[in-house]
Amino acid sequence: MGLECEVTQYVYKGYYGWGIMFREKIPIKGLAVTFNDVVLLPGKATLDPISIDTSTKVSRSVSINIPLVSSPMDTVTEDALAIALARLGGVGVIHRNMTINDEVNAVKAVKDASPYPVIPFSLNPLMSSEEAMAELRRLNLDTLPIVDEGRVIGYIRRSRLLTGGRLIELAEKPVMAPVGSSGDELVKIMRENGTDTVALVDKDNVFIGIASYYDLNYKPPFKPATDGEGRLIVGAAVSPFDVERAVKVSKYADFLVVDVAHVDNENALTALAKLVKETPVDVIVGNLGTYDGAVDAITRVDPIGGFRVGIASGSICSTGVVTGVAAPTLWAVAQVADAALDYGLGSTPIIADGGIREPGDVVKAMAAGAWAAMMGRVFAQATESPSPIIRVGNRLYKYYRGMASEGARARRFAMDRYAPKVKNIEEGVEGLVPYRGDLANIVREFVGGIQAALGYIGASNTAEARVKGRFMIVTESGRGEVEPHDLVLNI
Repeated sequence: MGLECEVTQYVYKGYYGWGIMFREKIPIKGLAVTFNDVVLLPGKATLDPISIDTSTKVSRSVSINIPLVSSPMDTVTEDALAIALARLGGVGVIHRNMTINDEVNAVKAVKDASPYPVIPFSLNPLMSSEEAMAELRRLNLDTLPIVDEGRVIGYIRRSRLLTGGRLIELAEKPVMAPVGSSGDELVKIMRENGTDTVALVDKDNVFIGIASYYDLNYKPPFKPATDGEGRLIVGAAVSPFDVERAVKVSKYADFLVVDVAHVDNENALTALAKLVKETPVDVIVGNLGTYDGAVDAITRVDPIGGFRVGIASGSICSTGVVTGVAAPTLWAVAQVADAALDYGLGSTPIIADGGIREPGDVVKAMAAGAWAAMMGRVFAQATESPSPIIRVGNRLYKYYRGMASEGARARRFAMDRYAPKVKNIEEGVEGLVPYRGDLANIVREFVGGIQAALGYIGASNTAEARVKGRFMIVTESGRGEVEPHDLVLNI
């Protein structure tokens, strides 16, 4: 059964019975609750967490393997992070605070990237067997190609080096494949040749790098998110008023994300209704925060490829403080999910955007009707985010800013995200976030938490979470109880 059919079945014949509405899950009516206000109640577990399916859709026609989307912010998502996230099964959305050509080139860089790491490791034919052995041990590999002036002239196996001698005399036949080969094809080649690497060459047989069995032997759910041609998936942010940008980036991007703080605006909706007719890919509409706002978008814009939901919940967003207006993400997701159901778009994916701190927040968002979560701060902490690493004392940080902060507004390309250019107030802040290392480590930790949370509520996949997830309001005392407590020293 397809995921869309599955979801419809779960929603209308699921845990709560016929006609479930996501807003009815919120225990207290009229209260705009969000992630820290609620807990998910446990359900009957049917699978071990590692077996839980984390695949989902980010838009009506684009699937991903983990429910994580990076925010289109200029200190979060450019091509390096988008490549790394797509290789892990998620998807990045390239920010638009740059020229049209720069955004097009960033999107193309993701589409042109290998869906697996290509590492420039090889052995020089002039190395001694001792030097070659040391290199293999350093890299924790059993085999490597011997490369001379860009050509693969042989392959060395660690066991062959034990006898000593010149590398070229110890070499076996080259194990090669064209760059761009699928991961499955490369694994097959390595298994047939008994190697843990394969040399990748271009159309002129020039050595590009190696692919390793370790990187290609994917353990679910970390399989690259790829399109029908095996290329990495990537999204691109656009303004509803910039048709030229939308048309140009949609030639390469798999989907577009409307990048305005509040899309329930007469001018924005009018412009967006025209823009979606000019692009061949899904357009994710947002940001939205209420049932009525979602209805306005649904009745004015056709087609809608997905919804981006949440207003003023981001860690660097000061809209709620400056204006007093906000739609907390969990509450907003339930509102938009119900509007989508009521208007026949129950199979249109919803992305929860803002306020996601922990893996459990992602699953809470799913229980409220989301299909995936968009994060900025979490991904800004990764090596692959665009901002530099900054040392303060003995600690490392990365620079992170809101798209309505003074620094982001100075670049001017995304000035219309929050309002016309005549609006000079800042609705974002700038600061530092702790540096957490490579994205892979952050994502693996997050996905492990998501799988554990899905298991606790009795969901075997992300679609089931939208029905089996049940909320209860947690009191201040209850919150203190479920968090680590009563330690003399937390080490």
